[in-house]
Amino acid sequence: MKYKHNLSTLLFIPLIFLSVQSFSQARSGIGFAYGPNKPFSNDYNWGSGFQVFGNIAISGSRWAIVPNIGYDRLNSKGRIYYDPANLNNKRISNIDLFYLGAMGKYCFNKLVFVKAGPLLYAGGGNEDIAAVGIGGTVAGGVNLMLDRHSTIEVSLFTTVINIESTGNGVSPVAGLKFAYVFNFRGAD
Repeated sequence: MKYKHNLSTLLFIPLIFLSVQSFSQARSGIGFAYGPNKPFSNDYNWGSGFQVFGNIAISGSRWAIVPNIGYDRLNSKGRIYYDPANLNNKRISNIDLFYLGAMGKYCFNKLVFVKAGPLLYAGGGNEDIAAVGIGGTVAGGVNLMLDRHSTIEVSLFTTVINIESTGNGVSPVAGLKFAYVFNFRGAD
């Protein structure tokens, strides 16, 4: 038996979801984050990084745009590898990774959120460029309200970049960020 789509039903169902009142927490503000990171590579130890970001609330209270700029230090174990392009041995060095990104943030409720988006990055190591390009970030976390304007944000993230100097290619970097967020509008 073939199901026939009724046009009025297809238009009515989205209107129901759009008319439901939401109580989530996308508010405009500015935040400062710090936390550990670890590339999924045996060539790197734990590192750390910091980030400055904004929350720009859009579309009611569930969505926000999150522009960010940051720095991550990827700490090498110092492994030596053969570089066939230059016909010599090289040591994998630490990478100072700088990035600029913009993510979309979706708040499920006042506590839980997810973020995802592209980023431009450049990283130096061995006195040259070790990583440069376009990558992506995905994160999920919780908001903990301190007072009317202050929030602590804790999130788990993974960033995908291409580290050229190791020959490993695309490398995910996972970590944890603790952020203080000053919200421009007080809690409702």
